[in-house]
Amino acid sequence: MEQSTLIRACLVAVDGAAAGVDALVWALRRAADHDTVVDVLTVWPDHRSVFVREVPGHFCAARWEAAVAQQDTIRRAADLVSTAPIRSVSLQNADVLDAIVRASERHDLVVLGSGSPRGPHRLTDRIVDAVPCDVVVVGPHAHHPARPHQGASS
Repeated sequence: MEQSTLIRACLVAVDGAAAGVDALVWALRRAADHDTVVDVLTVWPDHRSVFVREVPGHFCAARWEAAVAQQDTIRRAADLVSTAPIRSVSLQNADVLDAIVRASERHDLVVLGSGSPRGPHRLTDRIVDAVPCDVVVVGPHAHHPARPHQGASS
């Protein structure tokens, strides 16, 4: 039997919220236990903001804030997990749903945080329905936080 050379990869979408730290910690712990790498994605502007395109050569406050939030999330998660198998970190100027769906095509699992007291946001439900891989929603009010949701069919 031939051994697979496919690297198992997990995508974690973070936006600077505490729920993103929880999602990244969950993914890093899982990755350490399951020989998986983690890719961290931050999309800006966030889904609550007016879409702004970056102009090359010009300072963009929204991009700066997203980069700082992403770095802070990674630092906070790394403080809680001794092994941090992060393969890549990316910052994308795009629609949040579109960027996560596109990135998920190269991953076995997407991990999202849900910290809202009212439960997962509609965007979370849309992502779960749209991605081609399993999704884990981590958080106090998440639906089945330790059990993957089956993503959309490929």
